[in-house]
Amino acid sequence: MIRLLQEFVLTRYRRFGSRARVEDWQQRQITTHLNWVCQHSHFYKHLSGKPLTDFPIMNKAIMMENLDDINTRGLKKAQLMETALKAEQTRSFKDSVVEGITVGLSSGTSGQRGLFLADKHEQQIWAGNILAKLLPRRCQTHRIALALRADSPLYSSVAKGPIQFFYADLNKPYQQWIAELDRFQPTLLVGSAQALQLCALHSGHFTSPEMRPERIISGAEVLTKADKAFITDRFSCDVHEVYQCTEGFLGCTDSYGQMRWNQDIVYIEKYWLNADKTHYSPIITDFRRRTQPIIRYQLDDVIVVQKDTGFFEPIGAIAGRCGDCLTLTQHGVNSVVLPDLVYRAIALASEQRIDYRIIQTAKHTLCIESSPEFHVLITNALTALFKQLKLDKVIFDYHPAPNWQISNKQRRVVNQC
Repeated sequence: MIRLLQEFVLTRYRRFGSRARVEDWQQRQITTHLNWVCQHSHFYKHLSGKPLTDFPIMNKAIMMENLDDINTRGLKKAQLMETALKAEQTRSFKDSVVEGITVGLSSGTSGQRGLFLADKHEQQIWAGNILAKLLPRRCQTHRIALALRADSPLYSSVAKGPIQFFYADLNKPYQQWIAELDRFQPTLLVGSAQALQLCALHSGHFTSPEMRPERIISGAEVLTKADKAFITDRFSCDVHEVYQCTEGFLGCTDSYGQMRWNQDIVYIEKYWLNADKTHYSPIITDFRRRTQPIIRYQLDDVIVVQKDTGFFEPIGAIAGRCGDCLTLTQHGVNSVVLPDLVYRAIALASEQRIDYRIIQTAKHTLCIESSPEFHVLITNALTALFKQLKLDKVIFDYHPAPNWQISNKQRRVVNQC
């Protein structure tokens, strides 16, 4: 509890003064962290004394293949995975602990399994950070509800003092967990974009009164502008975003409504996805995590560039996954269409909120899943976009509106090629 409060106060009230000071401070943190990791992780031992740029690029596949050597506690992947899978199957997430280390399981948007490890010290650092950045600043009792696919002892570590915590299990029928949320009456509602949309559609239908959160936090999935507006209008409160994944607490919305990297926790390198440098894939180094070092870990996410003079760098948008970019052609040569261009084209075509999914099923074929009344509108919006991009002709197939499964991540643009 003492560690959590220290982290809360430090995170909420620390002032850097300028972005240059942030960057200088980060370099000192990175140097200290790499020295420690090289002394305790067999995987990184040979890089002792080397600069960050000499460390290899990491991803989920490499992490999982080498987890026995990467983690600094001598834990074995087989036991960790067995524990995490058992907790997933029994829904008893409090038991997802190995030798005092919390073990989280992530299927990820890609469907590839990943593991998240954190000791008690790291849990309190995480809890202090997330409470400092997400809770409203006024003093009051907070009721935090989490509507995500899986729970974790990491999440319940925020239940301290005047803070009550409730986990809504999305594997239950939605009528049941929404009614539970209505009864809990959260002041802060945290959930996936898909779960929040269901709350907006059905809160108050199965019990009364309906929930009235003071703040809503969306995470785990892409939140389109149209879906954000729908949730905001329904609950008459601000919808913030959090960039939280297996790799850490990476970013969140600030008090002015701008999403920013948590650069007091992570260092960001950019892998540019286009020549104009408008979109990139982030390469993450978390200089606070020691049990499972996250060093130069490249995510599969597409980030939209934005520039301003804030101390922490802004995130224009999380536009989707690199693997979900459409790969069409321009004069027979492959041309990538980023997901946010598709979201924007459809949003601009109608003032109505449209439930849709666009799936690339072949090189020149897209399947539009939506209510039949929107098929022509979406077709025209995408045709105009592709004409603007000077792409070759695309064939459209049509199916009914997507049947979303709350246990899977909502992806409005999918590339199956």
